[in-house]
Amino acid sequence: MAPLPCFLRHPNYGAGGFDGDDLGDGRVRFFAALVIAILLSGEGVVACTLNDTLKLCVLNGRSLAALQNGVDRGDWTVEAPSSPVNPTSEPRTGSEQYTMSSGLRFAMFYREYRNLFSATCSLDYFGVLAADRSEDLRCSSAEFEAFEAGLAAASLGSVTKDRKESGTVYLIEGENTWMTVVVVGKDLLNTWVETSVLKKP
Repeated sequence: MAPLPCFLRHPNYGAGGFDGDDLGDGRVRFFAALVIAILLSGEGVVACTLNDTLKLCVLNGRSLAALQNGVDRGDWTVEAPSSPVNPTSEPRTGSEQYTMSSGLRFAMFYREYRNLFSATCSLDYFGVLAADRSEDLRCSSAEFEAFEAGLAAASLGSVTKDRKESGTVYLIEGENTWMTVVVVGKDLLNTWVETSVLKKP
């Protein structure tokens, strides 16, 4: 499912932001690193969608090669990838469907240029509702804290947080990577990640 139009798209992402330095002392950093280690190992699977969003879309959504490595490791499965719409010209576009060990499904829509990779990784929100798994769309305060700690510990760049009445956006700015991580909703959460990566020549 393609992401819904985002109310959070405006030029003031930096307002009221935070970065990894705001997360406290070494104990918090250790906890954040532990969260990522657990996610990467496939252990401790829980229902909250934020875990799979971090693992698939944020930590591995910057290239098709990283996503395929996750398939090879058994972290998730992928349906037969679609053939690129433009296999020889730019941009090469396509989409893939990933299923996590939790059973949650994500769609990846990508465009790949010679020097730029862009993608949108979105939760199959209505698929979760149709399967009567709405509990997967509820996350505790502790899970939100672990998610935010994981974003900072991923070392992709500075993290800025912008909270709105209907959701939260996290903007990650790195040397060659820009990510917008959107979490919308209160009781039932929908998530998606928009990524742009400037590839080295």
